[in-house]
Amino acid sequence: MFKQIAYVWKREWRYIFRNRRLLGILLGVPLLYCTLFGILYYENTVNQIPLGVLDLDNSSLSRAVIRAFQDSDRFRHVMSFTDQKELEQAMHEGKIMVALFIPPNFSKEVKTGKGSKVTLITNGTNLIIANTSLTAASEIVQTLSGATLVRYLEKGGMLPEMALRLAQPISFQVRVWYNPTLNYSNFLLLGLIATITQQVALLYVAIAIVREKELGTLAELKAHCSSVFAITLGKILPYFVFNLVTLNLLFAEAVFLFRIPFRGSYPLLLLLTACFLACILSFGVMVSALCRNELEATQIAMLFAVPSFLFSGFTWPFMAMPLPAKILGHLMPLTYYAENVRKIFLMNAGLTDIAKDLGILTLMTLFCFGTALVVVKRKYFGAETEDTLEM
Repeated sequence: MFKQIAYVWKREWRYIFRNRRLLGILLGVPLLYCTLFGILYYENTVNQIPLGVLDLDNSSLSRAVIRAFQDSDRFRHVMSFTDQKELEQAMHEGKIMVALFIPPNFSKEVKTGKGSKVTLITNGTNLIIANTSLTAASEIVQTLSGATLVRYLEKGGMLPEMALRLAQPISFQVRVWYNPTLNYSNFLLLGLIATITQQVALLYVAIAIVREKELGTLAELKAHCSSVFAITLGKILPYFVFNLVTLNLLFAEAVFLFRIPFRGSYPLLLLLTACFLACILSFGVMVSALCRNELEATQIAMLFAVPSFLFSGFTWPFMAMPLPAKILGHLMPLTYYAENVRKIFLMNAGLTDIAKDLGILTLMTLFCFGTALVVVKRKYFGAETEDTLEM
């Protein structure tokens, strides 16, 4: 028995070291993913969160509060507002992720010993940003409050009740928009649905063209269909319809079973989903046309699909990524889909809010589909046919 095991052991090791592709996968893929994920989380923390300020007090003390937030590495003061409507619009459009609200008479109430509150409003759709903002803001306010207390105690002669109120002269309250309970399912599940669908779609469409070659059915296909465009589109459409239905079922499950709120437009969600599926499936057919066999096509498809969720900015925000990770993330279709699905569900995002990403998905689709047409024509039709890429 042991001799047989030893024989198989040695035989398998010889195969591994003789097969350069297998050796490359065993050594190279883990190293590649480890390097990519290390780059992704290189910054370690989320800094420079876009901050908007609504200061209705406009006093030296309120400006001191604002300066304290500006001096923090966690926040980047990008906008100031004159009323709450402007603040709400900026938050909805994604121009800010956090807002600081200072009420009228803030300085007066602190100076008279009544105490006052500053309010931090955060976008709860991304829990990493929300939790980082709340922790950093709490530390800033506590530090400011302690400094204010010291100044008042230095004056001396105050009543015990007033001293007690001054123990926390500046207090802190939180408003979380769009995901007020910081529900983890609201934060994560929609992105996982998009990722799972992408992987399943890529896995099967990536072998759609090369499978015909391996099965020896390419000649039959060409005999029945002489149009490169028709063959390529015909390969995509069944998977498009199937995955569109699947995604709708998964979204329905998320809403009715897992109670994820849907506040947006269903037709807009369908439009975004159609653009995403067209892009992913066009990429898959392009991979299938470029590869020599099913195994190679599957490997490339999975190599692309596995890191796309982490690099999409859905969980770990782009603002916390180094430049190479940002560039890689912006090359992935999931980046322009998953976050917008969450915005439609939780923030009631409209067409104007996602129009740019829809345009990028459309351009990606045209590039991948066009490349697939060219490769299929040259590789599988060659000089045998004079067919044009007829529409």
